[in-house]
This record gives sequence, structure tokens and C-alpha cells, in this order.
Amino acid sequence: MQTMRLQTKLREWLRRYAWAELLGTILALLCAGLVYRHTHSYLAATGAGMLGEGIGFYGYFIAVELHRHGLRSENLPLYKRLPAIFAKSGTSLFVEFAPAEIIDNLFVRPLAMYIVPQHIKPYAVGFIVGKVAADLLFYVLAIAGYEAKRRWFRTRV
Repeated sequence: MQTMRLQTKLREWLRRYAWAELLGTILALLCAGLVYRHTHSYLAATGAGMLGEGIGFYGYFIAVELHRHGLRSENLPLYKRLPAIFAKSGTSLFVEFAPAEIIDNLFVRPLAMYIVPQHIKPYAVGFIVGKVAADLLFYVLAIAGYEAKRRWFRTRV
């Protein structure tokens, strides 16, 4: 019985994060690869990769949350609907991702994406290995935030 529950949760988490991760990874690789090709700087490529990943990943979640809360607020007049949509979406994303982002962006990801490509060649392979290593910790923390959000706000996701 416990195995079925874990399988159900794994499928739920995969559905939740897969598209955002795919978009974030594509943009991270494009941005980092482009900057590295022109600068040959691991530091500049790391920054570009992190920026691209953030745009792809959070762009997806911002769009999803705004749409979801927009549908739930259709009965409100526009002057009340927009603040409600932004407040609910922002709160939802903050609870789910803030702790993971603080630890990930300040400590784990910059080190992983800067150091690993220097030791694993070619650059793109090292970059992906560093990114995946950082992603593992990020998702442990993000999933904890997601589950806390679901319990605290009793939301359907």
C-alpha cells in the first residue's frame, strides 16, 4: 500500500515539474552555451545559464499559477480580480519555492555549475552534470514546499 502511495506521489511530482524543468534546461543550455562560446568564461556562462534556467522554469510556473487563479476568480470584478490573482499566485509560488531558491541560488547551483564543467569535458556535459546535481537538492526542498502548501492552503494542484 505504501509503495502505491509513493508511486502516486512520484507521478504527481513529475507532472508538476517536468515541463518547467524541460523549459528551464533548454534555456539554461542555450544561454550558457552561447555565452561560453563567445567568452570562454565559466563564470559568465554560469550566470547566463542560471538566468536562462530561471526564466524558463519560473516563466512556466508563473503562467500556470496566474491561469489557475484567474479561472478561480472569474466571478470578481476586474479591479478586484487582478490583485487577487497576483496575490494568490505570488503566495503560492513563494511558499513552494522560496526556501529551495535561497539555498539553491546562493550556495549549491553556482558552485555546481561553475566547478563541475571545469572537470568534466566537453563544457555542455559538465554543465548538465552540475545542473542535475544542483537540481536534486532543489527538488527535495521544492517538493517539501509543495506538500506544505497543499496541506496549509488545502489547494488542488
